[in-house]
Amino acid sequence: MTNTPSDPPRGQVTCNVTISIDGFLAGPHQSLDDPMGQGAEPLGRWMFEQPEVNQRELEHVTAAGAYVMGRNMFSPGRGPWDESWRGWWGEEPPYHAPVFVLTHVPRDPLKLEGTTFTFVTEGIESALNQAFTAADGGDVAIAGGASTVNQYLAAGLIDELWLHVAPFTLGAGERLFDGVGPLDLDPLEARSTELVTHARYRVRR
Repeated sequence: MTNTPSDPPRGQVTCNVTISIDGFLAGPHQSLDDPMGQGAEPLGRWMFEQPEVNQRELEHVTAAGAYVMGRNMFSPGRGPWDESWRGWWGEEPPYHAPVFVLTHVPRDPLKLEGTTFTFVTEGIESALNQAFTAADGGDVAIAGGASTVNQYLAAGLIDELWLHVAPFTLGAGERLFDGVGPLDLDPLEARSTELVTHARYRVRR
């Protein structure tokens, strides 16, 4: 994202996303009992089974000054909010920075330990601008899910894309790049472990 002289300093817009080799972020039939969808468990193995080996990448996932996510990443279902729902992560979410949740249904901000979730009904650019203000010069991370990441990619609003590719195929589910159109990516770095290949790209304007 380009700043004009009158704009306050802004960091980058980054996105960390784990996908299967065939490009899926989540499997089919996501539910309250199976939030990642059927067959998607291997997507998280590199984070939970080998955190020491993947420490740099894990630190980058949680290093942003603010986050944007879609409603489906915050909660199951659509329509009116279940006000008792406070996210998948309990009272201490891993996002130790403000989080802006895209939604069509208004909801009051939700304050948890180290994090405030603000619900944005005005679209992706409004959410990003609010996140930049909250980040106060730091980076803003597009956290997911697939629809949200694809919207930001299609709008040309992501600067760096960090892909974490797990060595398996899902065959169905929510796929990265659906509806995005052509992208030019500059490879910046890559490395592999037995559970994941990390690849970092600059998204060309």
